Amino acid sequence: MKELSNTSIDYYVLPNKIFCSMVGMWPIDDKSSTYSRIFTYFRLIATVILYGFLFVPQVLAIAVNWGDIQTIAEIGTASTSVGQVLYKLVYVTARREKACKLYNEMRCLWDSSDDPNEKKSYEEIAYWARTVTIIFSACLSCNVIFFSTSAIIDYLSNDNRHLPFVAWYGTDISASPKFEIVFFCQILVCIGGVSGLTGIDCSIMTIILHVAGQFKLIKTWMNKIGIEINREPIHLKKFEIDLVKCIRHHQRIIHVVNDINNLITPILFIQLLTSGIEICLSGYAMLDNGAAIIDVLKFVFYFISMTVEILLFCWPSEILVQESEEVGHVIYFNVPWYKLSPIHRRHLCLMIIRAQRYCSITALTFKTLSFQTLTSVFNTAASYFTLLRQMQQDQIST
Repeated sequence: MKELSNTSIDYYVLPNKIFCSMVGMWPIDDKSSTYSRIFTYFRLIATVILYGFLFVPQVLAIAVNWGDIQTIAEIGTASTSVGQVLYKLVYVTARREKACKLYNEMRCLWDSSDDPNEKKSYEEIAYWARTVTIIFSACLSCNVIFFSTSAIIDYLSNDNRHLPFVAWYGTDISASPKFEIVFFCQILVCIGGVSGLTGIDCSIMTIILHVAGQFKLIKTWMNKIGIEINREPIHLKKFEIDLVKCIRHHQRIIHVVNDINNLITPILFIQLLTSGIEICLSGYAMLDNGAAIIDVLKFVFYFISMTVEILLFCWPSEILVQESEEVGHVIYFNVPWYKLSPIHRRHLCLMIIRAQRYCSITALTFKTLSFQTLTSVFNTAASYFTLLRQMQQDQIST
């Protein structure tokens, strides 16, 4: 495999490409062969079937065990995540053309500058995206390991056969070879789930951070314009070319942010709507006094993973808001606009006014995603948790 340069966008999106390709979600190259296209669609269909293999039996298990809050909490943690990734997979597939267009736009933006020093302004933030993608995949992999290990340890120590994830398949599967087949299939679902969640969620995070990096590039350009103005006499023609380039690039990035919101708003809304349920159920299962240590650990890691997943959206959105706002600050403080002609001052004034309407990522009822959104999700989870505790106490008292 050819080694990628760390100045190439392919280097920074390589983890996203690997995980998305595993579930057939990566944009298909126009030069790809027919066999390659068929195999991609096969992986996508197989992934959806695998998710359904776990999601549907878990929904049935919830119906069968209705009233047992502890069992429902354990089942609900996994089924909510599987339902999320299944929804995201179907939604992105339905809007595949829009997603591919946005990906190609991101690649074009990467080549906005040929200056290595200017490219550092967004290469650094792209490196963060690459690193967080790897960390998140490691967190999800730990969940797979702990859920599988818990089932194996219980079997070896207590001779008790149970699956990594509680599910009801309508028949007794404790006997061989049914148990081994279902166990193996659930592990496959877990691997596909890790790939799907990491691929889709981290790709969204990567796109947002790459766009935020373009605002950093605009700030770099404006700083250079300010330095050039201070060097008298001003090269008017070059200044006008650079200023027009900044204005047009700023407008282009604003349109890209609008396209991002148009694509991912439904995904983020469902994610934030169900994240409170995930955190609540995993916390409830984690605090079960009768659970073994390995069972507590698996829900602890699950709780951490779900928190990190919300941060994947809130953190880059916060950075996007900050970087888009700072464009106006840089223009006002670092560009000696008072030395310019009225027409050029007007152009800079319009950029400052537009920058005050910062760019942000929205999710329907959540107007602007930020760290405050994370607080709202945890408050919702705490409310759900209190409700479950009250229901449990009512059951005990009766």
